[in-house]
Amino acid sequence: MKYCKVCLTTNLRPNASFDANSVCIACNYSGDAIEPSLSKLSRLQRRITETQRRLKRKGPYDCIVGVSGGKDSTRQAQWVRDRLGMRPLLVCCAYPPYQMTETGAENLSNLMNLGFELLISTPAPRSAAKLSLASLRQHGNVCKASEMALFATVPRVAIDVGVNLIFWGENPALQVGDSSVMGIDEFDGNQLRRLNTLTGGNDWLKGEVTSPYLADHYMYPEEYLFDRKKISIFYLGAAWDDWSNFDNATYAALSGLTLRPNDEHITGDISNASMIDEEFTNINMMIKYFKFGFGRATDLVCELIRMGRLTRDEAIPIVREFDGVCDDSIIENYCQYVGISHRDFWAIINEHVNSDLFWIQEGGRPMPKFTVGVDFP
Repeated sequence: MKYCKVCLTTNLRPNASFDANSVCIACNYSGDAIEPSLSKLSRLQRRITETQRRLKRKGPYDCIVGVSGGKDSTRQAQWVRDRLGMRPLLVCCAYPPYQMTETGAENLSNLMNLGFELLISTPAPRSAAKLSLASLRQHGNVCKASEMALFATVPRVAIDVGVNLIFWGENPALQVGDSSVMGIDEFDGNQLRRLNTLTGGNDWLKGEVTSPYLADHYMYPEEYLFDRKKISIFYLGAAWDDWSNFDNATYAALSGLTLRPNDEHITGDISNASMIDEEFTNINMMIKYFKFGFGRATDLVCELIRMGRLTRDEAIPIVREFDGVCDDSIIENYCQYVGISHRDFWAIINEHVNSDLFWIQEGGRPMPKFTVGVDFP
């Protein structure tokens, strides 16, 4: 495991890419991103205009913004409507009632209170629980099915309603370092289908869902449908100089978003603003740490390092304290949700732990062999 020399990203991140100086994609982009925001906005607007010209039929909406009700989507929706002057339809693939937190429901309501029209699609609760356990067993990921549905729902709605312009927020290639989704420029999201979450085959899911029609809702639409409907995806985060988890949380909170209380020692979320619509994603962040040697705290501090708000040395003890944190209360709730014991949960987790990086503890949490920030052979 090797660390980026600027931040704390490791080369074990899926689809990571370091240059000859051991610097990651995100840090290189951050160092090069000195173009004035007005210039970036002009380039984005030209791309949008070109895309809209290709659509002959005009409807009540001229774009779709994928939302969760969280900090990023709240800011994105307002920016598209108020800055770009567009008529967005907000589309959300929400979590089933047992998973969705009260805060998540309040924040979706807040989007409607802000004057947006919102279409919500929700996986069936029993199917969601069944698929979560299946993906945990096979992929070491409690959220793979729900993430697949989240990314698939937005373009499927776009195809059905005849809208050919989709906006997402974060560019995974430039802002966290997933090289597989790199497009022709920083705004291009048309390679999103190559995201690590959406690859790896779908046979496991089709085997768990009884009806092929229901399984289709989890599948990202085929490329020929995008071509036929002339659909383009753009990332908005690249258009803002101040795109970050922390700045987006501030903007969204001022617009009525409800954040988490200060419970970072329960969730591991030092921003108290990530994935606030449900709690099982905190388990996924913990598992990511055990699989790849980095977790959510690493992602958050790397962003602060690139913004010049934190030094690499200052970030190391934060990562050491919070990467992999997920309270037993969240794990117990998940075990009840999918119908397994606490011991069974850790037995499954241990099958996915990277034993080169961690000592496996039977019935308990793995312990790291590596030192944060130091290359580990």
